[in-house]
Amino acid sequence: MVAISAVALSIPLSAVGVGLLLPPLLFYFIYVEDRRSVSPEDEVNQPYRTELVRRHQRFLLVTEVLALAGYTGLLSLLVFSRPSLGALHLVLGHLPLVVLAVYGHLKRHPTFDSVAVGATWAFVVIFALVVSTAHDITLDLGGVFLGWFLIAFAGVESRNIQDIDGDSQSNKTTLAGYLGKQATIVLVAVGKSLGVVTFWVVAGRVVAALAVGYLLVIRLFRTLTQREPVQIPE
Repeated sequence: MVAISAVALSIPLSAVGVGLLLPPLLFYFIYVEDRRSVSPEDEVNQPYRTELVRRHQRFLLVTEVLALAGYTGLLSLLVFSRPSLGALHLVLGHLPLVVLAVYGHLKRHPTFDSVAVGATWAFVVIFALVVSTAHDITLDLGGVFLGWFLIAFAGVESRNIQDIDGDSQSNKTTLAGYLGKQATIVLVAVGKSLGVVTFWVVAGRVVAALAVGYLLVIRLFRTLTQREPVQIPE
C-alpha cells in the first residue's frame, strides 16, 4: 500500500526507504494484540484461530512487543532526523493505538468499526510517506487517503460477512449483519471499485492497475485462509 501510494504521488521508493516498514510493524502489533484479546464472538467466528492464539499466547506477546518497539524506534529516528518534523508527529504516529483501545466498543455501533479501521489504515499509509519523505499535505495526498479508505472500509465489511453469526450473538451486529450477505457483497464491490476509480483519477490507470493487483493478492490470501484448517497438533 505504501509503495503504490508512493508511485501515485511520484515519490521514489528509495526516498521512502525504511518508512516502508512503519505500517507492517504497527499493524502487526495491532492485529496480534487484538487477536490475543479473545472476545466472545471470536469463539464462534474463528474457533481454529482462537485455539491457536490461546496456545501461543506467550510467543505472540513477545513478537508484538518487539514489533511495537521497532515501530516506535524507527518512527523516532525518522522524526528526529528531519528538522521539519516536530515531536507532534510521534504522538500522531501512535493514534492508531487509541483506535485499538476502543475498537471493542466501536463494534457495538454498525459502520463505526469499518470507518475507524478504514481511516486508520489510510492514515498510517499516508503518515508513513509524510514522515519518511516530508511530503507536503496536498490534494493528491488526500485523494490517495480516500482511495485506501474506501478499499479498507469495504475490506472490513467483507470480513464481517463471515462473522455475522458470532457478532450478532455478542450484541455487536455489524453493518454486514443488518444488510445481509448479498447486499454487503454489493457494498464491498462498490467500495473497492470506487477506491480503484479514485486512484485512476488521482494518478492514472497504471496506479489503478496496481491497486487492482493489490486487491487480487488480498483475495488470494483470503481464499487460502478460508480453506479447511488442518488439525491442531497436541
